[in-house]
Amino acid sequence: MASPKYPLKPLLEHRERAARDRTAELGGAVRARETAELAKERAEATKREAESADAAVRAEEADLLDQGELRAVDLARGQAWEIGAQARLADLTRTVDVAGRRAVEARTAEDGARTELAGALADRDVVAKDEARFRARHEKKVLAAEEEQAEEAFRPTRGVRG
Repeated sequence: MASPKYPLKPLLEHRERAARDRTAELGGAVRARETAELAKERAEATKREAESADAAVRAEEADLLDQGELRAVDLARGQAWEIGAQARLADLTRTVDVAGRRAVEARTAEDGARTELAGALADRDVVAKDEARFRARHEKKVLAAEEEQAEEAFRPTRGVRG
């Protein structure tokens, strides 16, 4: 007996393609999240380095001031430098904040991609399990038909003498 064609095969193939597409999308979302997290880490490291460098300059200036080696013009330059350092630190803080928001958005997108992949896999599995049941029913019918044929072949016929 020829194996019948599974009627939902095109649907199964469609859902398998959808699952592969969602897997690829998840891969892209994971890479985007990793990139965003690295950008955030770099921004935070840059900010920490700037804060450390600024603290070193302030400490050096304070030492020179304590030793009386600074003139009024040096103090004015120091004040101007401080304004610039604060502006640079504010820019770095904004950069860290933006990078943090992007990392959160990327994480959210990754979670969404995971959810979509789970749904696509579940949809595919529903049809795949139905196909397995379809094949099992067919095999059961084939086996039953073969058993019936075997019984008929070995069944003694009435009225035949040997």
